[in-house]
Amino acid sequence: AACKAAKGQRLPMFSLADFEAHAGAVLDKNAWDYYSSGADQEQTLRDNQEAFKRYRIRPRFLRDVSQVDTKVQLFGGEVAFPICVAPTGMHCMAHPDGETATARACTKMDTCMVLSTWSNISIEEVAEASGSGLRWFQLYIFKHRQLT
Repeated sequence: AACKAAKGQRLPMFSLADFEAHAGAVLDKNAWDYYSSGADQEQTLRDNQEAFKRYRIRPRFLRDVSQVDTKVQLFGGEVAFPICVAPTGMHCMAHPDGETATARACTKMDTCMVLSTWSNISIEEVAEASGSGLRWFQLYIFKHRQLT
């Protein structure tokens, strides 16, 4: 993967740490603080980071990989690979197109986008931007049901 740098250069991006370092350098402080933090004492954030560190890629040698199929069925929809974009809000803090850009990217990559309740962009605009792409919506049930 690569990320655009100044004057059209591309920066190599290989790990989550690479992406985080780049984001920390290009986002304003408020946006970076929002994206890099978790709720309350950030316990779930730390737990998730530790759990992710336990995953390993096990190399396999001398295997026929000429016809790999990573497609998966998800509740009646199909995506090209089993990695989806989780519901995150406030995309416009990072890019002016916000969630519509994320929706277009997910459709282009043939994967699912889960739109956050805290999206900057309306659900209708995101649906239009995603075209035929698989999309879900994260709905928070509020105490006052009229808001839901």
